Amino acid sequence: MTKVLPRREEVPVEHTWDLESMYPTPEAWEEAYRQLESELPSLASFRGRLTESAHTLHAYLSLIDRLAPEMHKIYNYADRRFDVDTTNQTNAARVSRAQNLAARFNAATAFAQPEILTLEPETIRRFMAAEPKLRLYEHFFDNLMRMKPHVRSAEVEEVMAQAGEALATPANVYTVLANADLKFADARTAKKKRVQVAQGNIDELLSSPDRTLRKSAWESYADGFLGMKHTFAEVMAGKVKATVLRARVHRYPDALTAALAPSNIPTEVYHNVIDACNRHIGIWHRYWDIRRRALGLDKMEVCDIFAPLAKPPRVTYKQAVRWIVGGLRPLGMKYVNAVKRGLTTDRWVDIYPNQGKRDGAYSAGTYGTKPFIFMSYSEQGLGSLSTLAHEIGHSMHTLLTCQAQPFVYAEYSMFAAEVASNFSQALVRAHLLELGRGRDFEIAVIQEAMDNFHRYLFLMPINAQFEHWMHTTVERGGALTADAMSAKLVELFRNGYGDAVRLDEPRVGVTWMQFSHFFADYYVWQYASGIGAANALADKVLKKAPGAVNRYLDFLKAGGSMYPLDALKMAGVDMTQPEPMDCAFKVLEGFVDRLEKLVA
Repeated sequence: MTKVLPRREEVPVEHTWDLESMYPTPEAWEEAYRQLESELPSLASFRGRLTESAHTLHAYLSLIDRLAPEMHKIYNYADRRFDVDTTNQTNAARVSRAQNLAARFNAATAFAQPEILTLEPETIRRFMAAEPKLRLYEHFFDNLMRMKPHVRSAEVEEVMAQAGEALATPANVYTVLANADLKFADARTAKKKRVQVAQGNIDELLSSPDRTLRKSAWESYADGFLGMKHTFAEVMAGKVKATVLRARVHRYPDALTAALAPSNIPTEVYHNVIDACNRHIGIWHRYWDIRRRALGLDKMEVCDIFAPLAKPPRVTYKQAVRWIVGGLRPLGMKYVNAVKRGLTTDRWVDIYPNQGKRDGAYSAGTYGTKPFIFMSYSEQGLGSLSTLAHEIGHSMHTLLTCQAQPFVYAEYSMFAAEVASNFSQALVRAHLLELGRGRDFEIAVIQEAMDNFHRYLFLMPINAQFEHWMHTTVERGGALTADAMSAKLVELFRNGYGDAVRLDEPRVGVTWMQFSHFFADYYVWQYASGIGAANALADKVLKKAPGAVNRYLDFLKAGGSMYPLDALKMAGVDMTQPEPMDCAFKVLEGFVDRLEKLVA
């Protein structure tokens, strides 16, 4: 009998996130929408005036600091409601309206950067002296001046802002296609029972001890995408072309440089991370062989990557919260108490799967709101516990940044984001290994670690290379077809899996369609850089290095008040050097060594 997921309205309130803390009712959201819409002319009234005086410039920036958080909250509410039920057309319409308002907001403010950039640095210094409140924006001005060669005229910037909604169409189409329209055939167990395959439960099915179910679910999931590969290819091609267009309009040599520029990260850092992942690929080949022998297989298949090597523990959500709280204790009780409240009584988390709920997991907070966590928790194994530990790292990063920084610095870069999440997992994992719950539990913890490293130091670097190939192909005038994209991905996976894993090439070739991450430009490589920095920092905290905890908390509080490479140096790691990535692979190799002894 097929296991049916509940409808959204059937999910208990205590298992859902507290969106009412943003707006108590949809009507309240409508009122906020109308109010912000009515204030757009006040933004336009500053056009052509920002350079006239320090007072005028400060008045405009203060207005932005008041209106932009509300714009973010309006969008956040709409997007969060849509993600938990993508089949609800009211939710879909609300997101579309929020995107439209955001596009108009961006268009109404598009004049500002070009105007400010007409000021000479000396004039800005004089303005800050005349109006001391402008000193708050010193780093903002510095960052803006750094980007001066890439900011176009007010007219061009306004057109690009107005085009934002249209350029977001590929991402919107992907979300609906992958989460609402895509259907998967039921999987079957070894006993011929049918099991529903959905975005919300595919990870659980792929970690089942029943190989028949794993293989059936993996094939069903892949076939759902495979049957629409040409549609997905067109969607992705549209997204890549939009990214390349934006880079060219803003006079960047390529999309990679454009994507890293806002965080002030040299492209060499990107290439160093990818090179490190390729340099250490032999560790993965060794792991696949250990896993193959432990499972008693002549040949591994991709559906066996997450097969349990020992009986996985069943971990309730409440137990996961207790273990996460225990693991994060080195960061102090103030931090831990905030985590505990967020995961329980404050309802940051939308916990379980339901019909229409999109795939994936994320943390999404905005200035003045709770840092919400989206996931589909499963009690099977430690995977969901790990995901929750990861996302609470993001959420605490958001919380501490927003508490410590004014709005202008309340957003941290993607490059910094994945450090906090992986750091959280590293501390929780160390705590679990100290519990002394027996061989099977130790294997389960190590397997969770390997699954995590597999995602961030194997899958994501492969995806990053694939993403870079897509962009360079378009930049050279080439075409992105479904067959060419699949062939490239198979080539990358063949290098990653070596001889230990049999590849079902048509199905492996569509794996890229299963990652919504590609719609955030050059994001996936930062999972690898993040896990490198995170493990280096966690090592210092776990070894009780003097000042390590305070330096890490200062990093979380820094937000966008300094460049991410500088913030990480302040915390104790230098990502321009190879040591952090080497540290991550040393940790990975240690888990492989430990696992080999346990399964021998």
